[in-house]
Amino acid sequence: MLTALVAALLAQPAPPPLTWESLPQRIRDEAAAGFVGVVLVVRDGAIVLHEAHGLANREKSIAMKPDTVLGIGSTPIDFTKVAILQLAERGKLSLDDPVGKFFANVPEDKRSMTLDHLMTGRSGLPDFHDVPADRDKDHSWIDRDEAVRRILGATLLFPPGKRREHSHSGFGLLAAVVEIASGKTYPEYVRENVFAPAGMTDSGFFGEPIAEERLAIGYGPRQDGTINAPPFWGKTSWLVMGSGGQVATAADMNRFAEALHAGKLVSRENLKRIVGAAPDMLVGGDMHGYEIMYTLGAKSRFVVMSNAGSPRTIPALRRLGRDLAQLASGRATARFALGVEMNVDAGQVIVARVVPGSAAERDGIRVGDRLITANDAPLGDDAGFALQDMLASGEPVRFVLERDGKRIEMSVKPNPK
Repeated sequence: MLTALVAALLAQPAPPPLTWESLPQRIRDEAAAGFVGVVLVVRDGAIVLHEAHGLANREKSIAMKPDTVLGIGSTPIDFTKVAILQLAERGKLSLDDPVGKFFANVPEDKRSMTLDHLMTGRSGLPDFHDVPADRDKDHSWIDRDEAVRRILGATLLFPPGKRREHSHSGFGLLAAVVEIASGKTYPEYVRENVFAPAGMTDSGFFGEPIAEERLAIGYGPRQDGTINAPPFWGKTSWLVMGSGGQVATAADMNRFAEALHAGKLVSRENLKRIVGAAPDMLVGGDMHGYEIMYTLGAKSRFVVMSNAGSPRTIPALRRLGRDLAQLASGRATARFALGVEMNVDAGQVIVARVVPGSAAERDGIRVGDRLITANDAPLGDDAGFALQDMLASGEPVRFVLERDGKRIEMSVKPNPK
């Protein structure tokens, strides 16, 4: 679901910070350099930029438009969180409920697993539940019963509640809980209780028709079928139900954020469980070319969507996303550097390069180390952005990392740029 990316934090001069005044020119420069997709930026509650660049369909020379519909990767995780919190507010479930309340014959090692564990990455479940016989890791059809059987039969990475590891399978299990607790299918529930109150009229699921002039074809490393796009992949499989298999426009993603902060979806208290105290950049995508980055800020936020994600284009996309996130949040650009390049794939953060003479080399980080937490915060798909925040002050960053199967704690004091 989440594609590989390189987040570089090298010991080199910081680029000029993005400003509201330079924003239009920056997007024009990105387009001239090859950016393909849609950008929507909100400042103080008003849309100040909503542009599309490049081609949605190369074969038929159909231009990308602001209302083009694209795949949204793992963004549906946010919709699943909303659904579970709504059902909790309505008394249909409790976050403290064990999974055994909803599923029969839960194995002994999973009987202490709660809905809260699934929501917060503390379930111990592996990230995905595809098997080698599946035609495609995301699109091969399996039903809910098969998904639940696979997920509950998986070997845990750790006992529930003991650590944090992101798990798409955990959100698949929550999607099944949504169906059981609500009496509706997951797509029905999301349409009625997320899309409708938010006014998300251009959001949907795989296998549903989209007018050709509004459909973005995927141009990524992987092709599935003659036409590489969600309407032609079959209906959303329970390989990804609850954590993928959906489409939207940039405007609909902005409407989702607006609805959250307007109290149309969850209570003010539960809003914090969706956006956190200070919303960070959220990242999703797939190997078929669809990429999305966005923030869920109350007043200022952004959405970037593309149909041309690849190992060649993703670093520039992430750099744009981090700069937009800093602009929207008002955060300062990091003035210090660790001196590492990281490869991030499906939530796993691996050191790909250590710059000679850097802080990372001096304090003992090695190529191949898996970075698990920094200053006690889990590192995942937006690790580059999260670390930039930590580097703003120049204070040491405390890492927990894995090397040769062993966990190591290490402190790295960044060098000035």
